[in-house]
Amino acid sequence: MGVTGARLRAVLGAGHARPVGVWPEASPGPSALTAGFTRWFGTPPSGLWHAPGRLALMGEHTAASEGPALYVCLPWGVTAAVGTAEDPGVRVATVNGPLSERHRAVREVASVVASARDAGLLKADHGVRVVLGSDLPEHSSLGHSVAVGAAVALALSDLAGTTPPDGLPVALKVGLEARSGHLVRVNRRGGRTALFPFDLEGSDLRLVVVDTGALPRRDLRPIRAAELARAQEALGPLRAVQDLPAALRRIQNPALRDRVEFAVTETHRLNAAVGLLREGRFGEVGPILSASHLSLRRFDLPLPAVETAVESAARSGARGARMSGWAGTSYALVPSERVENVVSGIREAFRVRGRPEPRVRVALPSEGARRVD
Repeated sequence: MGVTGARLRAVLGAGHARPVGVWPEASPGPSALTAGFTRWFGTPPSGLWHAPGRLALMGEHTAASEGPALYVCLPWGVTAAVGTAEDPGVRVATVNGPLSERHRAVREVASVVASARDAGLLKADHGVRVVLGSDLPEHSSLGHSVAVGAAVALALSDLAGTTPPDGLPVALKVGLEARSGHLVRVNRRGGRTALFPFDLEGSDLRLVVVDTGALPRRDLRPIRAAELARAQEALGPLRAVQDLPAALRRIQNPALRDRVEFAVTETHRLNAAVGLLREGRFGEVGPILSASHLSLRRFDLPLPAVETAVESAARSGARGARMSGWAGTSYALVPSERVENVVSGIREAFRVRGRPEPRVRVALPSEGARRVD
């Protein structure tokens, strides 16, 4: 069942959702991608580029109020064999065959190609050919389509002999600028990014990533964006609110007060987390992550399956745990020696509640996009 079918089940309340599709064990290797490119497009690619998936740690729900956010890149991602062609078409395939123009990855590639043309990196009458391989699940909150875009953006800039243009969406910049052992702070107001140390390996910590497959009955992102916009009409930029109680007294709608309280306090929590990162106190970030998760209830999140994952991780020894994104993904910050116990605890909690088993992986903050051939 695809995402559309899974969302229909959520709307109808028809049982528990399970993860959509598969989590690939490995991406097709360079030789398979090169052979696939040659098979579908008649010539070898100009090269291969890899971009990682990414995990939102905090702040992703306040994009509409231009709040900051923290991301790490993951050890799984998308590898793209890329070449240009002397016609303006954009054609995208996997090793198994061409993808429809309506496929999300194809739309992402087309958007990046348009940006490359605008920046003078690609002639208007030239097109792009891409073959994709991935060890990242497509239907999760782990940034599959963003990884596709970052890989192709880096490829086109490399082929033009320059760096990616400044005007790229900030979501792509996360994958382009990430480094191993670091996280990326996103400043949405100015579209800037900054790296902060997040050396979990050196601190004997790990990220346990959980994909439950759960979907909300409807996409809350545009609804919450509209609510935050209404709040800012009354209060001005939420990122600038200093006196939260006074600001809340100016909002009559109880639901809107909840949204404002979350958005303002999330920025304060994020800044506190950054302060700990600067001092190398990575494990102490855990309680802030858990506090952020609890505060998400003021956004009418998280979903029950995500609550199960987060609560069971905390009971099993995680330093902190939180929902990531807007659907069924969560993560936990876990001491290395407790990882097995946390993973077992999560799976047992889902079994006891009769929920489909989630997909669980263990990760460290990983390197950003790069050429791999």
